Amino acid sequence: MFIREFINKDVKAKNENKRVMVALRILYIIVFLAFAIDTILAGKDVITTFPYRLVGLFAVNIILFVFTYYSKTRTSLSLFILFLFSWIFAMIPCFGWRAGMQNYFIIILMLCFFATYAKSVYKFLYAGFILLVRIITIGVFSGVASATDISQTSDKLLQIVNISAVFSSIIFISYLFSQKENEAENKLMKYNDQLQKEANTDQLTGLFNRRKAIEFLETVRETNADMNISVVMGDIDFFKKVNDTYGHDAGDEVLKYVANKMREECGETSVISRWGGEEFLIIIPDCNGDHAFVTMEKLRNKIRKSSIKVGDKEINVTMTFGITEYGSNSDIDTLIKEADEKLYYGKQNGRNQVVF
Repeated sequence: MFIREFINKDVKAKNENKRVMVALRILYIIVFLAFAIDTILAGKDVITTFPYRLVGLFAVNIILFVFTYYSKTRTSLSLFILFLFSWIFAMIPCFGWRAGMQNYFIIILMLCFFATYAKSVYKFLYAGFILLVRIITIGVFSGVASATDISQTSDKLLQIVNISAVFSSIIFISYLFSQKENEAENKLMKYNDQLQKEANTDQLTGLFNRRKAIEFLETVRETNADMNISVVMGDIDFFKKVNDTYGHDAGDEVLKYVANKMREECGETSVISRWGGEEFLIIIPDCNGDHAFVTMEKLRNKIRKSSIKVGDKEINVTMTFGITEYGSNSDIDTLIKEADEKLYYGKQNGRNQVVF
């Protein structure tokens, strides 16, 4: 916990990018550990041959690490890149080409794209410069042997240590600089999903709204013209009287209760929408008018026999339904109008019934 807090400590300079500084500190630690392990694996001959070079690089590594707590972001980033360049060129003659010190150029490349806030054209120019330096490095140092005798086992271990350090750095840089973007993207996607849901949902009942119902019918017409579909228009009888007698809050509770009953009886495949006020449109796929009639009769009877408790009051309501069948040549407006006309017929002839 202490180490994490120490690495995440903010810089003293104001308005600096803490994320870049944290990245540089961890990269310094990775390089330091890799450097220390490389030196141990290479043996004491390397230490006695290049004492000032090794000690100097270790010291610069530590100093620049501490410097990240006091300097500006751009300065610390530039110093790290210069240090890494110097470290690569200084260590290839010590450990040899096979040790893989040249792979650390990838870290510099990653930082140019993730940690710098330059225009894209400059980032590509930086990348081109790094590529040029990498090519020159091949021409100058390719095949260079270590300055001292290093065993075959140690040589392989040197390669493993350095490639592991490079991979760890790449993973860390990618994670650190993409984490917030991914989080922001996920939040945006969830927010868009929420907006989409709100755009298609009636806030009070949780049912689909008129827009979603029409959208579904249009989709069916375009993709499943031969599907048997029943369209039902339903209305709560004397709903205005409920509002006038018990209040609008009670009326809202009745609407929510009826919506839940519709969900229970019509099944998950049905599209149930609040058409407006106390009126509902139900679309039942893979269902002809006769089967829809049976389903609506069950729903009507359950609602008729139910008592809706609102506080200390019990409210009883009934519903009237009009059913029509979707045909391959059906016009959506005509289809809904037919269901509405049958509903109106039921309302004019006693209510509390299903008309097909």
